[in-house]
Amino acid sequence: MKILFIADHLKFGGAERHLVTVATGMKALGNEVAVAYMKPCDELSSELHNGGVSLVICCNSRGSFDPGAIRRLAALICEFRPNVLISTSQYSLAMAALARLWARHTVSLLFICHSMDVVRRNRSDRLRFAVYRHFYRMAERIVFVSVMQRQFFRQLGIRPRSDEVIHNGIDLNRFSVPSVAIEASQLRRAFGFTDSDLVIGMCAVFREEKCQIDLLEALRRLRDKQLPAKVLLVGDGIMRPQIEARRDELGLQDAVVLSGFQQDVRPYVAACDIMALTSHAETFPIATLEYMALGKPLVASNVGGLCEQITDGHNGLMYPAGDIDALSDQLMKLADRNTRTILGSTARDVVETKFSLGRMIDSFQATCKALSTKQLIGTHTC
Repeated sequence: MKILFIADHLKFGGAERHLVTVATGMKALGNEVAVAYMKPCDELSSELHNGGVSLVICCNSRGSFDPGAIRRLAALICEFRPNVLISTSQYSLAMAALARLWARHTVSLLFICHSMDVVRRNRSDRLRFAVYRHFYRMAERIVFVSVMQRQFFRQLGIRPRSDEVIHNGIDLNRFSVPSVAIEASQLRRAFGFTDSDLVIGMCAVFREEKCQIDLLEALRRLRDKQLPAKVLLVGDGIMRPQIEARRDELGLQDAVVLSGFQQDVRPYVAACDIMALTSHAETFPIATLEYMALGKPLVASNVGGLCEQITDGHNGLMYPAGDIDALSDQLMKLADRNTRTILGSTARDVVETKFSLGRMIDSFQATCKALSTKQLIGTHTC
């Protein structure tokens, strides 16, 4: 098959990394793959090239419904003649739908819906969604990343022509402890963590909804109970000043390490004893699957599709988002090394069984095959 992926941009981000993973995975299966991105930011283009995707093109959109960008995308559709278009955001969905009309090309359109925040963040996002929701029906199929997310959009009255759930998947060879064990040991020493320290890690952009401060509050409670716990925060963002200020107010300067943004988080995760997710809003995070693939016991807020990843007490522990006492209680349970070992081992088993990269790519391959054979109404005039 010939598959054209369409993205807003190629910045570092969950949806963009998912695109790279699926595009290179589809390429590895023998498909001819191209990627178009609307806005000029190409931080991930090298990863696409390294994965065998040679045709990566920017449409240079100036924002909104830029006719020039739509025309350039339509020309690419006519030249590449894909069997399937795959858009990865509601903006790229709209641009793909308009470019397909411009080109008058009978190609199926698949939309991977990653987020629910496009609806619930603020009033401007809700108004924007009121426009974009009309394009959801123009896709032949929508792929949701969790069952909960599909239910959420159905409650909003979104009725796609067809839909399915394809859970995110992890490269189990890349996310394995042996692959980063030496570097993780070096990092642990460099950060000054001792063998007796209980190191709790979290990898996330410093945004309000990620709520890293909740973890600092819980850490203060753990240390008040004489537990030698420390926190490693991997990431950066607009909330950094508030996080640093609260760390200092709680007297945790010597117990909290902020590593900054890291392109490869694997050794940082492997250097920790426990991983945490304290978000007040999520859809189906890839980070938690990465933690579990690296055999780490996980404490996560019960938001979004996390309950589709974690069975409380089996492959992780869950707590009500924002409940600091419950968070600290769950972390305290993992002070026991044997409990950590059992939960971490089970977490890896669950990822191998349900959330492997191969399983995800095979699902997208089957979906694209079904769409590529579908006859659409229209004429080829490219």
